[in-house]
Amino acid sequence: MLDTYKLDCSGMVCPIPVARTKKVMQKMKSGDILEVFGDFCEAGENIKRFVENHGGRILESKTEGNNYYIKFEML
Repeated sequence: MLDTYKLDCSGMVCPIPVARTKKVMQKMKSGDILEVFGDFCEAGENIKRFVENHGGRILESKTEGNNYYIKFEML
């Protein structure tokens, strides 16, 4: 059974959102989904790069002002 995880990184600046994303990714299996959101847009860009370099595929990515939302699948 595939799982969907949600990670709220509001109020956090780098490198904490990337570190928290990494921690969740370590529990994920192929096909699992993670949705990450927060309010420090630079962290969103760093998370996307980390995910793409460490076995994930971005499914959706939005930025509005400083807020970001990223949805990805573990490969």
